[in-house]
Amino acid sequence: MTDAPYRHRRGLLRLLDRYRRPVAAVLTALAAIGAVLVLRPPPEPTTQVWVAARDLDASGPLGESDITGRTLPDRLLPEGVLTPDDPPTGLVPNAPVRAGEVLTDARLGTPPAAPYGPDMVAVPVRVSDPGAVALLSPGSRVDVLAARATDDLGGPPTRAGPAVDVVDDRPVLAVPAEDGVTGEGGALILIAATAEQARVLAGHATGSRLSVTIRG
Repeated sequence: MTDAPYRHRRGLLRLLDRYRRPVAAVLTALAAIGAVLVLRPPPEPTTQVWVAARDLDASGPLGESDITGRTLPDRLLPEGVLTPDDPPTGLVPNAPVRAGEVLTDARLGTPPAAPYGPDMVAVPVRVSDPGAVALLSPGSRVDVLAARATDDLGGPPTRAGPAVDVVDDRPVLAVPAEDGVTGEGGALILIAATAEQARVLAGHATGSRLSVTIRG
């Protein structure tokens, strides 16, 4: 019985001697793998962002088919990137965007008339009376009136006629400050209107003097 431990030890030594080379190879491979894991730098941080799914122009707001998500290294990202928590659908590019370009807050903007409805556009209107425009501020609501400024031959009208309503109860989006002489007189306001109302206003702008009445 006392020889049993020695027999087992001799058997283990013979087994190790038989497989010495495979065991050494396995240990060497494990050591190499351990060294690589120790020396390899940790993965760099990344962020999922929105990029343009195709070439985009600045003709209208972005839809879901215009954008796609992509995970990129943080070191490559500019300031103001838009993340999945901040989708850019509904925003409008302020310039053409190439496919794959990272979308940032500086490249996109909210259409100024969007708060008043999806079918609204921003329309500049030159009002003949700058004093009336001085009473306006963003949020004011106005009616726009038109009176003929020329006769059929392009001269001044021979008889003043009544002003006609062009659009009613339109919100003022902005009262732009104009530096220098524009050569057109009056003062400019920006209102929200439908596309059809914008066409009517454009038709009156060339041959009529536009004025406003203030609702509030």
